[in-house]
Amino acid sequence: MPLNIRFLTLFFLLPALLASSLHGQAESVSPETLDPGPFYGYWEFKEPAGDTCIVIIKRGGRLSCFWSGTRSDTIDKGDWERQDGRLTARWETGHIEVFEKLGENAIERSSFNPGMSLDGPPALRVRGVRVDPRVPGSLTTDREGERTVPEEAPDPRSAPAIPVRNAYIGYWKVEQSSGLLGFGGGEPHFFLSLTRNGDASVALREWEGDQAVRGQWTIEDDRVIVTWPNNRRDVLMPEGDEGYTLGTYRPRDKLSREPRQTASALKVPAAEAERFFEAGNLKRLTVVDIRGTWIPANGSGKREYISIEGWGNAFRYPSATGGSGNDPGKWRLLNDRVIITWVDSSKDVLRIAAPNMVQESYRPGEPVTGSPYRSIPVTRTE
Repeated sequence: MPLNIRFLTLFFLLPALLASSLHGQAESVSPETLDPGPFYGYWEFKEPAGDTCIVIIKRGGRLSCFWSGTRSDTIDKGDWERQDGRLTARWETGHIEVFEKLGENAIERSSFNPGMSLDGPPALRVRGVRVDPRVPGSLTTDREGERTVPEEAPDPRSAPAIPVRNAYIGYWKVEQSSGLLGFGGGEPHFFLSLTRNGDASVALREWEGDQAVRGQWTIEDDRVIVTWPNNRRDVLMPEGDEGYTLGTYRPRDKLSREPRQTASALKVPAAEAERFFEAGNLKRLTVVDIRGTWIPANGSGKREYISIEGWGNAFRYPSATGGSGNDPGKWRLLNDRVIITWVDSSKDVLRIAAPNMVQESYRPGEPVTGSPYRSIPVTRTE
């Protein structure tokens, strides 16, 4: 066969050969590697750090994640594969997460840190729900009405060196006692918040009269350096096998020396600490929101209520002091909760929750920063 005829034959047969080859490859690839099936879409997870993670599982083996509630513009990206009813995501940060469906609109996420075996227990297990694609677009990451997108791009050199996923992000409870160097006040603990975008803030810390002071934090080696507006610094670092300590430094102190004072620090879930911070789009209560009679939302089979009235007065029934009537008390309204102190020094806290308010009860002498002995949803009755 002449050379030009061979060339023409090959030219016309080449598309067919390529199509046949691609068809064979498509048959060898499982459809599950291309289609996320019931995992497709937007999923919302409430993070222990207090913000909200939106995971977007896309077709073609890609997924992404962003966080709402702490003004962080960081987006994490990764790949996924689906097999045996589970979807395994491998993020660019080195973390691996396994998603399992719990129902049509519910999902469970098991998170494994880099180097962890998938055969062992995860570092975190949290449940999420499906959300409408239009919802993440309306989520904000502002605080107190600040713009979520700056008019000018920030200088990358000024951004804190904080990995998108690290164990320090979240809330820390730090011991404090009356006395020196900022560890003083009437509460046995104060709370430190380290957000994903590098902001640091404190609550219940008696520090130069400003409990809500804000600073910046970054990671150096295996410790956190928090710098406050007055140029004092705190250093959060591991202590022993599982513990942590927070050390304080004055403005001119070198971080290579021992801290002025140290206190034990414990990472706590958002449910314990977030109500002490004005984070995200937290609703602020007004007197109109709280006045009235509050009863258990689920019904306890017996008559009980808390009545919040004007001029700071409150009453509870039945009496906890042994009387046949009700107990008087005084209430104090904060941003997202009202604290009622009763005649016997016990306390009740009514705070914002969804879909009802929550009543947390504390025995006489117990601080409201601790764990309540009773926590129930309550609703206002007409």
